Amino acid sequence: MEYRKLGSSDLEVSVIGFGAWGIGGAPFWSTEGDATSAKAILKAYESGINFFDTAPVYGFGHSEELIGKTLKPYRNKVVLATKCGLRWTKEALGSIKKDCTRTSILEEIELSLKRLQTDVIDLYQVHWPDVGTAQEETMQALLEIQQQGKIRHIGVSNYSVEQMEACLKVGPVVSLQPEYSLLQRSIEKETVPFCLKNDIGIVAYSPLASGVLTGKYDANTKFKDWRSKGLLGEFTGEAFKRNIGKVDQLKKIAEQENKTCSQLAINWVLRQPALATALVGVKNAKQMEDNLKAVGWQPGPDNDKEIDSIFAA
Repeated sequence: MEYRKLGSSDLEVSVIGFGAWGIGGAPFWSTEGDATSAKAILKAYESGINFFDTAPVYGFGHSEELIGKTLKPYRNKVVLATKCGLRWTKEALGSIKKDCTRTSILEEIELSLKRLQTDVIDLYQVHWPDVGTAQEETMQALLEIQQQGKIRHIGVSNYSVEQMEACLKVGPVVSLQPEYSLLQRSIEKETVPFCLKNDIGIVAYSPLASGVLTGKYDANTKFKDWRSKGLLGEFTGEAFKRNIGKVDQLKKIAEQENKTCSQLAINWVLRQPALATALVGVKNAKQMEDNLKAVGWQPGPDNDKEIDSIFAA
């Protein structure tokens, strides 16, 4: 496993991180059960992955609980990352809302510490910017709990350059978690240069475009989960068909490299500027093992150019 420094922090993180959205289960994803999910977590740890990223909204707290329980024996050897700013109730999924006020953050941190079974969270990230709350209030609250020793470092997720600039006027931000993959490269123009300039490490989520870059779907695939609702990414209509056409070309290159489509797609993300770690979600240990083979190599120069041509931003 390879490790990289996360932005301006003192954290050394594995280049592949464990993305724990999927193991949260309903209402967003189906799982193969907690026992299988726990085996995937342990497989990741045993393989050198030390960065585990979760959030309260992943399965209504279930993801945090499973990560905390499974990794408790290894707490001092792993980097735990979670988030704040999206609030939910079990009674009404539709009531999920952005809330980055001081009052909400002070409540959320206590709940996450309890679910994760830890006294301190290594990286605490604002999940989505709350445009109804001043960045100054949000950052001041995060600095407050940092001074109390409840979090080590502050990160943000899904933030624009302008929003990060507002945060940096108040305090340090060590990481940004954006969607980033061959099919989603919008951060390359402004966000990546900003992160490089300000020593902000990129924690890429959805490097496989929520499964599309695995190559297991075709143009006739009809999703029955959250992907059919237009909440994130393009999983329907002509845009989806165009993306599948690009993935079909990627499959051919993967065969030439004796790799899977997933391994090639993850490997591409790992080689991008400012990238600290790419979060990969899995259902079982076998998927984890396969994805680990994305580390430690790069495609031939001609194939590398072809990939960039196919998926040009």
